[in-house]
Amino acid sequence: MDQNSLRKLVEGQLLRLEGNAFQDCMDRLGLELYPGDYQPVRAAGPKGDTKNDGYCPKARVFFAAHATRGERIDKTKAKIRGDLEGCLQEHRDVKVWRFLTNDTLPGEVDQFIDNELRPRYWGVTIEAWGIKRLADEISKLKRAQVDRIIDVVTVDDEPEFEVVVLDHMKTGRDLWPILSGCLGWLPHEEPDDCTDEEQNLIDSAVQTFRDWSDISGDIEFSRSSVRDAQRSITAILEELAEKKLVLYAATIGNYPLTGGPSPFLGTVAIFRIVRGE
Repeated sequence: MDQNSLRKLVEGQLLRLEGNAFQDCMDRLGLELYPGDYQPVRAAGPKGDTKNDGYCPKARVFFAAHATRGERIDKTKAKIRGDLEGCLQEHRDVKVWRFLTNDTLPGEVDQFIDNELRPRYWGVTIEAWGIKRLADEISKLKRAQVDRIIDVVTVDDEPEFEVVVLDHMKTGRDLWPILSGCLGWLPHEEPDDCTDEEQNLIDSAVQTFRDWSDISGDIEFSRSSVRDAQRSITAILEELAEKKLVLYAATIGNYPLTGGPSPFLGTVAIFRIVRGE
């Protein structure tokens, strides 16, 4: 697996994480980045986690991990300010304070950090690592470390080579069995010459497909909910078609989703977007 594919795989796994699952993943990252120093922290007792999700006692680096996907900007800004100020009140000699999120932080949040927080707390290095930065940092590590952090197999020597035939997805009814039947996704493929507008459309489409997949188990019992989902997906496929972009998809069964000698096997989806006529 090349570096770009690995980075996409890491990014895709990070996007799926919420709440404690994201914090656990960030703990594994801290343990790899600061071996022998990083200490995970969890809320306990009346003081909670003292505004500290994990830290390095020697390096004096403190972490705040927060899954912000879909969160309002004002809520994210309030969370960052509260966690930073709470950490500085509770802990001495904070050299680096690092906010970790599995979303892309809007420019308004970046400006808030740079224009308001950094000048006020000039003695502390304040960093915000969004999903792109996290994926880059994780992908730079050794393959075994990546496996431990994101808890998936990323090795090149798969048990056996399998040819998968991708089908043209014309409607939401075509794609729904794939979305509702998979437990993960391989990095999607797309044309190399995409414009910014096309790239934004593809990214939004793939993320929406993943979101529907995540909640498919919750709505399968309702035929009307499934039909609504399929209509929504059809509309996205039509948007792609207007740009002469076509989606092909399929699934692979018994794919290793976790590392170790006895990995958990599951079905993963493959998305390939190509230019049509």
